[in-house]
Amino acid sequence: MGPLTGREGVGDMSMKRLLGLGGRRASAVVGAAALIVAVALVVLGVSLHATQTRARETLASRFQDRAQVVSALIQAAVSSVPSSVAATPAFTSATVDGRSLDRAAAQSHLAFVTILDRDGHVVAQSHTTTAADLSQALRSSAFARARAGVPVSLSDVLSGGSGSEVVDLVVPLHTAAGPHLLVAGLPASELGAQFGTYLQRIPHTAGAAYILDSRRQMIADAAPSSASADATVTQLPPARLADARTGSYGHGGYFVTAAIPGTTWRVVLTTTQPSLFSSIAGARKWLPWAIYIAFGLMALGFLVLLRRLLASAAALARANAELATSNTRLQSTNQLLRHAAELSRSNAELEQFASIASHDLQEPLRKVQTFAAQLNAKESENLSEQGRDFLRRMSDAAGRMRSLIDDLLIFSRVSTQGHPFTTVNLGHVISQVLVDLEVSIEESGTQVTVGLMPTVEADPLQMRQLFQNLLGNALKFRRPDVTPGLRVEATVVDHVAEVTVSDNGIGFDDQYATRIFRAFERLHGAGAYPGTGIGLALCRKIVERHHGTITATGEIDHGSTFTVRLPVNQPDEAPRAPDELLFPEHEVAHVHA
Repeated sequence: MGPLTGREGVGDMSMKRLLGLGGRRASAVVGAAALIVAVALVVLGVSLHATQTRARETLASRFQDRAQVVSALIQAAVSSVPSSVAATPAFTSATVDGRSLDRAAAQSHLAFVTILDRDGHVVAQSHTTTAADLSQALRSSAFARARAGVPVSLSDVLSGGSGSEVVDLVVPLHTAAGPHLLVAGLPASELGAQFGTYLQRIPHTAGAAYILDSRRQMIADAAPSSASADATVTQLPPARLADARTGSYGHGGYFVTAAIPGTTWRVVLTTTQPSLFSSIAGARKWLPWAIYIAFGLMALGFLVLLRRLLASAAALARANAELATSNTRLQSTNQLLRHAAELSRSNAELEQFASIASHDLQEPLRKVQTFAAQLNAKESENLSEQGRDFLRRMSDAAGRMRSLIDDLLIFSRVSTQGHPFTTVNLGHVISQVLVDLEVSIEESGTQVTVGLMPTVEADPLQMRQLFQNLLGNALKFRRPDVTPGLRVEATVVDHVAEVTVSDNGIGFDDQYATRIFRAFERLHGAGAYPGTGIGLALCRKIVERHHGTITATGEIDHGSTFTVRLPVNQPDEAPRAPDELLFPEHEVAHVHA
């Protein structure tokens, strides 16, 4: 090979600068992918922590709801008292004597019964009523609430005149003699037995349940046998937590409270934290994090393999650049053949390397998907709802990675594994693409208009890939409140076919008209629209292989237009008559509703 001329040396320097730019672009792609993965891992970690926090709050809220249920049951039972009292003639007749109150007290198992006027003066009382009973009733908050108009009020646990503990029941009465107040002493033991049945109906999660008055005097309790061995849950929370609605106490204890309207009482439920939060503790808590770590390691492996793939693509680009440089430097047919053979062997080796790299990328992903499916099938019952959700997300992410690898391989093979150019009727190609997209067109109600299409020399499969991406993008990026419209038209000037694909979708800012043809460039978040960000870059590479150009214009919320210019005849081919290659005689426009 002879020495390089001055012009050839300048060309080599320019080529080295271009290859250096390609290496920096590959590094930028890997860096962008690493940033995306890092952000995704941070978001996923925050979401996982928030999900477990919400699950804990939900379990605590459900436990709180049990106390509210008991409170509502007791309130309902207390609220029924006025109607039964009003139906008792001994309490509401115009004249009330002590003997009728004695009989009412005996029948209802009351410690005493007293009828007072609104000023607290005795109208009538049973013989069991003592001065201490009357004095305590007048000082109780239940008496004050009844005078204020509360239908029924219950006091704290009091010491009755007979030495037993009672709870004062105060009910306003409307009698023929005017408004009165009924004060009855309910035996605390009988009241506790009755309300204890309500507590026993509520599952306590290996805990206990109580009803306490404002002085923390126990009115009723229910401690299941399953909790008797654990002293923490069979004891009341300390007095300093008396006003708290929920909280922890002791060694692993947990409690909730609920006030009972119309009384100074409250319901207290206790349990152990391991029992209450068992569904999000232990293995159920750490398994999602183990999956999260596995996903992070898989993402790291993907970045390493992506770098290898881009390195192989860069090596292939360098080989093609060397081939182009060698063609300008070869002076004889023998030199041309020798260098062509060497570069052909290099391309074959690089293609084999790309195939091996793709296998290295896809095989781990297939294993991840396989093991994820087996884990879902065999261990699904052992996973919490959050665990199953993270397993599904991991499988979906692996699927998206696999789609990205496939798109990268297609992108890298446009120039190396293309088919020979042949006569291609673009109208037939677009018709086939519309058949493939028929379901999306019908579901979206897109109005599709296709004009007369020319015939050009091209790779049929790559033409189909080109228009599949352009038409698919027009259907994907549509506006939800506007009937989608898609128009495909073509003209031929100076043996150059110009095909335009226009839509009325979401459009884009014209400042991004060049950037959208770069690999991995997205104007929207990955969750807003599906795809890998390689479609338009693939279109550009296909058009450039056909010695053409592709440009785009857009306006936000008004749509976009993509213009593809292709030579009717490829270079180094004998030109055909215009009548054969432009618009076929029998081709007609296609319109789809």
